[in-house]
Parts: sequence; C-alpha cells; structure tokens
Amino acid sequence: MRIAIDGPAGSGKSTVARLVASSLDFVYIDTGAMYRALALKAKRANVVFSDHNSMAELMSHTYFSLSDSGITLDGNPLGEEIRTREVSLLSSDIAKYPYVRDFLTEQQRNLSKQGNVVMEGRDIGTVVIPEAELKIFLTASASERAKRRLAQLNASGIEADFEEILAEIERRDHNDSTRSVAPLKAASDAIELDTTNLSIDEVVSAIVSLAERRQRVQLARSVGFCYGVDRAVSEAIKLLKSGKKVYATGEIVHNEKVMNDLKELGLEMIEDGLLSERHEGIAIIRAHGIDPASEEKLRRVFDEVIDLTCPIVYNVFSLAVDLEQQGNFVVVYGKKNHPEVTALSGRLNGYLIVEPGEDYDSVLKKLEGIERIAIVSQTTMSSADFDSFASFVQSRLGERVTVYNTICKVTIQRESEAERLARISDTVIVIGGRNSSNTKKLVKIVERLGKKALHVTDLKDLPRSDMGKVALISGTSTPYEQIQKILDYIDNNREVTDNGRENESAR
Repeated sequence: MRIAIDGPAGSGKSTVARLVASSLDFVYIDTGAMYRALALKAKRANVVFSDHNSMAELMSHTYFSLSDSGITLDGNPLGEEIRTREVSLLSSDIAKYPYVRDFLTEQQRNLSKQGNVVMEGRDIGTVVIPEAELKIFLTASASERAKRRLAQLNASGIEADFEEILAEIERRDHNDSTRSVAPLKAASDAIELDTTNLSIDEVVSAIVSLAERRQRVQLARSVGFCYGVDRAVSEAIKLLKSGKKVYATGEIVHNEKVMNDLKELGLEMIEDGLLSERHEGIAIIRAHGIDPASEEKLRRVFDEVIDLTCPIVYNVFSLAVDLEQQGNFVVVYGKKNHPEVTALSGRLNGYLIVEPGEDYDSVLKKLEGIERIAIVSQTTMSSADFDSFASFVQSRLGERVTVYNTICKVTIQRESEAERLARISDTVIVIGGRNSSNTKKLVKIVERLGKKALHVTDLKDLPRSDMGKVALISGTSTPYEQIQKILDYIDNNREVTDNGRENESAR
C-alpha cells in the first residue's frame, strides 16, 4: 500500500508521515534524504552537478532501495553524514537541475512499488505516485502554521518574529501553488485534512484508520522487481521501443510474462549459431551477467554490447577475482547451472561450486591441503542454508577459511518477510515465475513454518475457496503490475471514503 501525504509548508507532513509509517510498520520514504545522498555521492566522486554527462554516468550506477531501516543507497543505509549543513546546501544546489529531479522522481516511483510506503512532499499524490492507494492533503491556516514554526524555533533556543514567519509562509504558499512545474495542489481523489485544530496524534490516528480500512491483504514490506532486474528490464524496453534490433544472452528475468512481453516487442534470444557471423544490432547482457569469454564473443559479432549485469552481482564477481588474486581458493555456494554462478566461475582459474544439499564431508575432502579458502555465495541463495554451510566448513577448517556473505540484502529481507507473514496469516501468496529460484525459496520458507503457500503466476492460480487471512509477497523477478492484478482481484470491492468520494480497490 502506498500513502501519499502532500500539503503546504508547516502543515506537519514530515512529522505525520514518520509517525504514520511507524504505526503501520510501513517504510517512510524521505525524498529530501535522497537528494542529500545523491549530492554527497557526486561530491565524493568529484562530479560537478552542472555537468550533465558526468551526472548521467554517475546516476546510471546509482540505485536506491528499501530496507527495514528505510532507504539505502547502493545497498548501504543512509547515515548521519547526509544531515550536515554542508550536505543540506549541496542538496539544494543539485535539486535545481531538471535531469536530477527527473532521475530521483523515477527512483521514488520505483521505491513506492517495492512495498508498504509513506511518502510526503508537495507533489507526491499528483506527480510522483498519482496512483497511490491513499492520498492525504494536509492543510492548516497560515496563522496556525506560523505559530507552530515559531514554537519550534523557540524550543531550539532561537528567537523569531511571528509576523516575519507568517509573511514567509504566505510567500512560500504563493510560490508553491503558482509555479509552472508540479504546482502545489490536492489530487482530485485526495482526502483533505485540516489540522488547524487537531493535535499530531489526532491527525496520525485519522490517517492510520483510513489505511487500515483499505488494507485487506497483508503485503510484504518489499515486493516487485529488485533494482538490478528493474534496471535491466527498463533498459531493454527502452531499446526495443527505439526501433533497434535487440538480442539478449538469455532470460533477462525469470518471469514468463515479462519475457513474453519483451519478445512481443521484438527481443530475440542469442543462440550459439548467432555467434558465428556479424550482426547489426545490440546484444544486452542480462542482470545475471556472463563470463568474460562469452562477452568477448558477443563483442566480435554485434555492433554494440550493453552490460546490464546487476551492480550487486558484479560486485560479487569483482570480490571473487580479488580474493583469488590475493592467494585464496574460492568456494562458491550456489547452483552449478545458474547463469550467475557460470558467469562468476568463468572469471576464476580454480574454484569449487557447492550446491545446497551436497554432502559437506565430501566437500572437506576436496579442500584438503588448501591453506587459504574464501567462501562466497550466489546472490539469491537462502541465507540460512549459506550460514549453515559456511559455519560447518569454518568449524572444521578454522582460520584457513574466511566467509563473505554475498547474498543480496533484498533477498535476505524477503526471506525475513516470508517468515513474518507466515506467522500472522493463514495463506501466503508468493508471486513469481515458475523458474525463479528466489521465488521458490520463499515458498519453501512459508511451507517450512507449516503455513499454506500459493506459488502464483496469474489469476488462474488462485483458488476460488476462502483463503482465510491472506498475506502476499513476491520474488525479485516479479513486476509490480503482476502483483497489482492479484491484489485487485482479492480486494475486488470498492469503498466510499469519509469525504464521500468513491475510490478504486486498494491494497
């Protein structure tokens, strides 16, 4: 479920949004923090904000995602370093550039599709996520907002003049509501809450009540594509719609519907026969990556090769190569025929692949006489299974072994969510492709806890009988649109809000 909270300066949006998210156990998306984080990253990389090409290159390798603690940048939580006055000034500067705003707006839209979120601003419900299931427009008289601002300043030991604050708020209201780009206004289907005579607790309680009435399905905190998959699919669609001939090194995503849609747009799979002669067109390397030898073949026969390997996966490749160069024998925990493992092992001179369920005693025999061993994992493996294997090897071989948990944090988070949802529901719907390993992993987690798990790819997979208390989660290869269809089917009623307007089915 997505909650969009808009309103003028001083209406209490940030405070209310944080408290609503906390009360509902949703993720609060601090849009301002995203500008701060990008500004700091650019500064550290010595990229000038006004240099469009350099910023475009930086942003192409920048990804935001959701975690239990909030937003992460390139897989790392946003820390206090973005809260300094220097970074605040940098964020104001970087926000002036349309290409930065466009990039971050798209990132905010992507984040809103990854789970239960609360987002606040001045154009969230009208521009950023106009399809939000619950839109709130907070208002308060200019005088009341000036009083609140004055109280905040006085509490911080800062003296201020009420009339000056009031005049500033009225100027900001005028500027925000009359600007040419995304002016401040309530969405046509937003619920307006005048907070002039309401306490913070009363406002939060009202919004939480509205959200709980609409949320009939317990949704995982994170759903839909992960960043790497979203990046690869989006780029493939962009290339195909440009009219270019596009080939892929394999399934871009382990999802039947997505692949069928891409093939209808003209995507072709690269067969061995294609590598024997020159081709006019673009070859794209999917998110799983490929081994260097195969990439070299592609570059010999295609006009252009675009590498869409997931940044997280690519980091694992780089780590494994570095570990080998440092004198370690690399053990890869994963599935031997999985494309990511094939791409990883193709970069190493000597290695051992260990699959789940393999006899670990026989693995020890293969490691006899090796002094330095480094264990890494395929990014989508079960974290519990990996920990079990790594702990076993370490307990037997001691200091000879160093373990690097390279499982993607998004997949670890979804494992945790699958366990949480299984404990609070009767049925957990797991949406994802039949050949998606991370989706099948979530199904097994739910079943292991003794709850009913439904592996669903389409509406036809849903039972017509009562499912009891329902929860929903998805694999990282599942598009948001596929999830929304399932949610709309389950929650097929319409309801009338307090202000009399009828709303579409909501999560």
